[in-house]
Amino acid sequence: MIFRAAILITFIVSLLPQLSAPVFAEDFSPLNIYIVRHGETLGNTTGNHSAENDRTFSKKGEQQVAELTQKLERTRFDRILVSPKYRAMNTIFPYLKKNNLKAEIWPELDECCWQKKRDSNYAFRIERGEMIKIESAMRPYFIFPDKESERVYMPTSFSDGVLMIFKSSDKVTRMFGGSGKNILIVSHYHSGGRLIEILQGLEPEGRFQLSNAKIAHLRENNQGTFRLLGINQ
Repeated sequence: MIFRAAILITFIVSLLPQLSAPVFAEDFSPLNIYIVRHGETLGNTTGNHSAENDRTFSKKGEQQVAELTQKLERTRFDRILVSPKYRAMNTIFPYLKKNNLKAEIWPELDECCWQKKRDSNYAFRIERGEMIKIESAMRPYFIFPDKESERVYMPTSFSDGVLMIFKSSDKVTRMFGGSGKNILIVSHYHSGGRLIEILQGLEPEGRFQLSNAKIAHLRENNQGTFRLLGINQ
């Protein structure tokens, strides 16, 4: 609880100029958030997380992505948000191409929080890194919502990562809360699991084990938090 309070205070202070709680009208309609972890990579199967392995699907991962592409047809998504990592973008790419849709790249959804040590060095901002590159074949299907989103975040600690996930959670709820929209988020094992916790108002402790290319579904209540309806579906 101390960790959550500290990181939350840091998060609120960092966003004071722009932070505002979602205002729900009388015709409140719950937001549905669907969170997907990327398909299995060679890095997942071998434990060797080289740049090439982390961007290359295993044979099982390729099959997972094909199955996910079919499964996503069951729901109409109002917005699709994706981590800037290639493995996340490549997971949703076949679905976007098939349906001529676009996904927004959100650096806040990048992988993070894998560190076992929970440090207490709470920064008020996270450093930004290199420009995000989109492969030529993917460019028609991925966009940046603003100039700020064109650079990756560079979290250097567990607390940096959690702060990044708080940013993504706040951004989603401020933009879409109470709208009744269906939002698809394509993310990662650690960051996706922490996002599910934070949306439910839970401590980001790593309760949820996200399977590759499976779907978690959360639905908003009128208090601004979310209930987990299903996971690894």
